Amino acid sequence: MPLSTDLIALMAKDRTRFAAALDGNYPNKRVRQINLWNAILTAEITTGSSFLVAMPEVVPYISVGITRETMVIPRSGKGGDRFWAYIDQRYGITAGEEASKYVLERMRGYAIQNGAPVELRRFSAFNVTTKTAYLSGYNGSMWRLDGKDVMSIANGEDDTFFVNDDGGKPIEPEVNENGILFEQLVNPISFAEAGMGGISAQQMKRAFIVWIFALAFPDLMPTKPLLILEGAPGSGKSLACQLLQLALLGKKKPIILSRNKEDDFGVILLRSPICVFDNLDAYIDWLPDAICAYTTAGEWTKRKFFTDAEELTLKPHAFIAVASKNPASFRREDTADRCIILRLERRDQFTRAQALDDEITQRRSQLYGEYLYYVNKIVAEIRNGVLDEKLDEGHRMADFAGLARAVGRVLEWTEEEIADLLVAVQGEQIAFINEEDPLTDLLHRWTNYRSKHGTTNIGREITLFALFAELESLAQGAGMTFYKSARMLAQKLRSPHVERDFIVQMFAPDGQKSYRIWRKDRPQLASVPMPIESITDEESVAVNEE
Repeated sequence: MPLSTDLIALMAKDRTRFAAALDGNYPNKRVRQINLWNAILTAEITTGSSFLVAMPEVVPYISVGITRETMVIPRSGKGGDRFWAYIDQRYGITAGEEASKYVLERMRGYAIQNGAPVELRRFSAFNVTTKTAYLSGYNGSMWRLDGKDVMSIANGEDDTFFVNDDGGKPIEPEVNENGILFEQLVNPISFAEAGMGGISAQQMKRAFIVWIFALAFPDLMPTKPLLILEGAPGSGKSLACQLLQLALLGKKKPIILSRNKEDDFGVILLRSPICVFDNLDAYIDWLPDAICAYTTAGEWTKRKFFTDAEELTLKPHAFIAVASKNPASFRREDTADRCIILRLERRDQFTRAQALDDEITQRRSQLYGEYLYYVNKIVAEIRNGVLDEKLDEGHRMADFAGLARAVGRVLEWTEEEIADLLVAVQGEQIAFINEEDPLTDLLHRWTNYRSKHGTTNIGREITLFALFAELESLAQGAGMTFYKSARMLAQKLRSPHVERDFIVQMFAPDGQKSYRIWRKDRPQLASVPMPIESITDEESVAVNEE
C-alpha cells in the first residue's frame, strides 16, 4: 500500500539506525545476530506490532503496527515477498543476507510461542454473536457494518483479522444506494426464460442476488451454497462471475481445475473467497467428494511438505461459482442439493470484454459502495430477528433460505415471492440431478413391461441384484450408460427425483435388500404405502382391472 511521508521518514530512520548496529563491533557472529533480533523485536513491539498464529493451520503471522498489514512470516527460502519488502524497507535487511535466516527463524519461533491464536479471514467475516459484518479494506483497514453505520476501522479491531493474500485491491467506496449494482452485475445476464425444473428468469435473477450477498456472511453458512451457471458458449456465464469478482475484489481471478489439482484444492479455496471455476466441463472424479467434504466439514487435513508426521489443517470460507456448459461433476445428489443452478442462454449481441472490465473498474467505487450499503441493511434485518422467525426450513440449504428472507425484506420482495423462489431453487436441483440420470427413464420402461402372460413389474418383489441386472439389460438395449454397481443403484433409488415419480418400498428381512416399485400415476391399492383417499375412483378401477 502507499506509504505516508511520516511512515517513509520513520523507516529511513530505522534503516540508518540498524545499518549502524550491523557495522558495530561484536565478540562473535552469534552475539551480533542476537542483538540484531532483539533490536528488531523491540522496534516492532514499541510501534504496535503483534504476532499471531493462524488457526487451525498453525501458521505464524505478524500484524505490523505502523502499516496495519497482516502478513505471513515465511519459511526460509519459501516465498514471503511482501514480508521481505517490509523488512528491507524498514531495517535494510534483504532475504539474501547472512543475518536474514537467523532473524527469520527467531521471528517464526517467537510468533509460534507467543502469538495470539486467531482465525485469519479473507474478504469477509460475520460475528454471529454480535451480529456484525466485516469486509476487508485491503489496505490495513476493514469495514465494520453493524446495521446502522458503515465504519472504517483498523485491521485487527474487534479481534477480527484479515490477511490480504487473495489478490483484492483497496477502493474508497461511495456508500449509498447508487442504483447501479444490479444494473451492472445482474440485469445484463442472459438468464433463460425458464429452467429445466420450472424456475423463471426472474427467480434466477433473485437467486443470484441472494448468492451475491451471501458472500458477506460466510459464518452464517457453514454449508456454502455452490453457484452453477450453465449455458452454451456465448451465454456470458464466465463473464458474469468475473465481473462480480472485479467489482468486489478489484481483480478477476478465474481458476481452471484439472484432474491432478486435488492436493491443491484446499489451498485454492483458502485464498479465493470468491472462487470461480471456469470452463469446468469435463467430469473430474475426485471433485464431487471434495465438494461434499468442504460443504459438510469445511476443513482439510494434509501432510506438510518435507515432513513425515506433521499435518496442516486448512479451513477456507470460500463461496464457489462454476461456469460450465456441462457441469457433470456436480450432478450427484449430495452435491447437487447444495447448488444454486441457473441456466443462461446465448446472447444475441456482444460487447468487448475489455470495455466491460473498464466500465466496472471505473465505477467500482459506486458498485462496492452500494454493495456495502445493502449488506448493512441486511445486517439490520438480521439484528431485527428475521433469521429467528422460521427456525425450521423446508429446504436442505436452510442457511441460504434464511438469508433469502433477509435479502427479500431489504429488497421488498413479498413473503410469497420468497417462498416461491426457494421452492423453485429446490425444483431446479431435482431437475439438474435427473437431467442426465438414466434411472427414471429406465424405471418407466421397466414398470411398463408386461409379459405374454399378462404379469407386470408394478409392485413385483425383486432383489437388488436382480433389479440391477434387468435395468442394466434395458440400458444396453437402449444404448444408455448405466451404473457400475448394484450398490450405486441402491443409493439412487432413494433420490428425490426418483421419489417424485415412483413409490419405492425397500425391505430386507434376511439381510438381503428387496424392492417393490409402483409408479405414482398408477398405484396398486393392495399394498402401496399411501393414503387410500388419495387414489381416485378411476385409478381404483384401472388397478382392479390389472
